[in-house]
Amino acid sequence: MASPPTFGSGEAASRVEVTVSCQNLKDLDYFSKSDPCVFLFEYLNRSWARVGRTEVIDNNLNPKFSKAFQLQYRFEEIQKLKFVVVDVDDRSKIDEIARHDMIGGLECALADLVTAGQQYERTLRLNGAPRGKIRLQTEEVADSKFSTILQLSASKLDKKDFFGKSDPFVEISKVQEGGGYTVVYRSQHIAKTLDPKWPRFELPIQKLCSGDWERDLRFSVWDWNRSGDHELIGSANITLKEITPERGGTVFNLDLVNPEMKKRKKKYVNSGVLHFLTVQAIPLHTFTDYIRGGCEINLMVAIDFTASNGKQDHPQSLHYLGAQRDNEYQQAIRAVASVLAPYDSDQMIPVYGFGARLPPDGRVSHCFPLNFNESNPEVYGVQLYGPTNFSSFLDRAIEVSVGTTTQEKQSYFILLVITDGVITDMANTVDRIVDASNLPLSIVIVGVGSADFTNMEVLDADDTPLRSRRGELMKRDIVQFVPFRELSSKSGANFSLARETLAEIPEQLTSFMKAQNIRPNPPPLRHRQSTVFISTPGGGPPTTSGQPPSGYPGYPTTGPPAGQYPVPAAPGGYPTGPTPYPAAGRPAPYPTGPAPYPTTTAPPPYPF
Repeated sequence: MASPPTFGSGEAASRVEVTVSCQNLKDLDYFSKSDPCVFLFEYLNRSWARVGRTEVIDNNLNPKFSKAFQLQYRFEEIQKLKFVVVDVDDRSKIDEIARHDMIGGLECALADLVTAGQQYERTLRLNGAPRGKIRLQTEEVADSKFSTILQLSASKLDKKDFFGKSDPFVEISKVQEGGGYTVVYRSQHIAKTLDPKWPRFELPIQKLCSGDWERDLRFSVWDWNRSGDHELIGSANITLKEITPERGGTVFNLDLVNPEMKKRKKKYVNSGVLHFLTVQAIPLHTFTDYIRGGCEINLMVAIDFTASNGKQDHPQSLHYLGAQRDNEYQQAIRAVASVLAPYDSDQMIPVYGFGARLPPDGRVSHCFPLNFNESNPEVYGVQLYGPTNFSSFLDRAIEVSVGTTTQEKQSYFILLVITDGVITDMANTVDRIVDASNLPLSIVIVGVGSADFTNMEVLDADDTPLRSRRGELMKRDIVQFVPFRELSSKSGANFSLARETLAEIPEQLTSFMKAQNIRPNPPPLRHRQSTVFISTPGGGPPTTSGQPPSGYPGYPTTGPPAGQYPVPAAPGGYPTGPTPYPAAGRPAPYPTGPAPYPTTTAPPPYPF
């Protein structure tokens, strides 16, 4: 038996990759086989938080999933995991696990997988009954800031279909340290050809070969069958180093060999030839690289004020403010914005409402600013109306983000949309999102209430890219949707909601920068000034004992009018408004003034 791998190298945590395959799954479809997908949950903050899911494999009871899970392995903690295998029935609601038929599940600890060596195999169960096997392979991931761009073709493939040519697709697998191969990439099939040319694709080297350029890779070409019983045409083994010109690689063509054909034919040569048209290693810049280099994150918020929320003075309303606990809008804003706000350099967050009648003339607006200023009655005079149109505030987000990012000055925008309704301008919304997919913008949609969120799942576009009415395909995935009530019943819901909605932001930012050929800038030198906050009489905002450096993130730039505060104005000042200022340590509101107080999140204290 292979000895368990050594993880961590003396560090407190290491990153591990878990790949999944299943055998002999319970078939839940009458006229075909199940379409399995695996969801992974981790027990955090006393609740199960979803880590992610694999792809869906059609008509297959023995799936090998190419999408792996990456986790931080911490030796000193018990990290509980839950793997749930489902038969996907509705792809438009693929992330709503309750809508799919449950095949079976497994609970274990991450330490179980690590100490099992390269393979951990257990029985999937549902209500105690066996439903097939799940096989988990775990390996430590070495850091490698490179990615590989590949384009493959093949020629003179064997014909596998009786009434036509083959429908070939290519699959790449990497060898595990203890033996055996794990699928890391699977292309789409190309119909009816023996000379396919597959589209270019990109894989991080961590995923492709665990950062090891000399690890054995297997390239296999299969003939696709609708039944899921794909036939092997041929395969070949080689390392990434041998096919990468930048690393001295000189191999550009490989014979595809089918072992069964080789046994039967004495003069057998191959079942076709695989060609490496492009193999290019490029630097892989991370989200952290861009943030450290000064990229500014700008948060915007859009809040649904349509009539479907209910009258705001009724306890059943989603906007009701008289309850002892926050309403769903407040909970969503607190969970998501509290994570995003520290990245916003000036802490000034524009907030818009949509779907309300506005005084004094009662006009309906689908994009109006909120200032949360108690002295401004027009804000609290809005009436809930409708319909639920997204395109107006998307126009505003597009207008704000166009032309804002260059190599020298890097910015990225995140639009947080909180809504309870069914989109009534779906076609216009899709057009706007397709247009925005080429801009420095991500859209996070949180669905509150119990409405039908089918259209939101479509906008999420994890599996099916959006196409505009002009026929244009979205350049990249920029939308993430999460239904709030799936998480709100659990303890630690705020943590889970933030994790679910923000998990895709780093990849969305880096994909935009890469598409625009924008590299991270060198980290700027930061001036650190000792600053002490001093509480002032009457619960007013604190003053400081030191002048903050110009442009310090989170410090407002305009001071209050003379005589507005009971103490001399602090350098920089603070925006005013009715909300208690939490950092002052007092519940009393501070004095009012001309500028609205944007959120309940105070500017962060300065480092000593």
